[in-house]
Amino acid sequence: MIESSILHEKVEFRIPAFAVGPNGRLTPAHLIRLLQEAAMVNTVRLKISSPELMASMGLSWVLRRQRINIDRLPDMGERVNIITAPSGFERGLQTFRDFHVLDQGGNTLITAATQWLLIDVNSRRLKPIPPHIAALEAHLAPASAHLDRPLGKIKPSEESGPSTTFTVAYHQLDFNNHLTNPVFPELMLEPLGGHFLERYTPKVLEIDYRMEARYGESLAAQAAALTSNGLVQRHALRREDQLLATMESHWRAN
Repeated sequence: MIESSILHEKVEFRIPAFAVGPNGRLTPAHLIRLLQEAAMVNTVRLKISSPELMASMGLSWVLRRQRINIDRLPDMGERVNIITAPSGFERGLQTFRDFHVLDQGGNTLITAATQWLLIDVNSRRLKPIPPHIAALEAHLAPASAHLDRPLGKIKPSEESGPSTTFTVAYHQLDFNNHLTNPVFPELMLEPLGGHFLERYTPKVLEIDYRMEARYGESLAAQAAALTSNGLVQRHALRREDQLLATMESHWRAN
């Protein structure tokens, strides 16, 4: 487990009422919010958080890829521990971070592997990982403790499917002044409709974040089934002809 690294963080959360859906369980979007809050706690302690890097170097972390494996979504009021730590560096531009969500008995409910990049907040261009951050590689947990990295691009489906349009709202922006990460999958799941979402629970969400979205922009989300039973879906979020994000989702019956 990544707890063998001095870089790891263990953060306890109680699942709040505002974070659950009609079934009383944590929603995927709020799950991602909790993961990012745990990462923020960790990066603040390690002195590599986005606010600190913005103030000192004009840089900020952006999420590029994310793979979430879900055994069970926790219930409203349930207490969980999120363990997170950096899990690798690659080519001087990419960093990786793992998450493990545990119940109070220590059982793993959810794992998530993520890939992060640094951007210049003014030019919005990618920047190399600074040496003081890359130096943390010496303190990583053993490679055997890390989750498989989410790599490569997720192609949008060539098949058409249901779609929904949205306008980016001000309250959906984050401190980088763009559409916050958890809203991307939230929007991409919406075309599935209530009839599907009431009956099925995601077991895998793999997200490919490609471009930013800004306040007031018009977006379109689309979903298309890859299997005859609809339990594997391919999603896309677009701004006119620009592909902002893609996602593949796998589902189980409730």
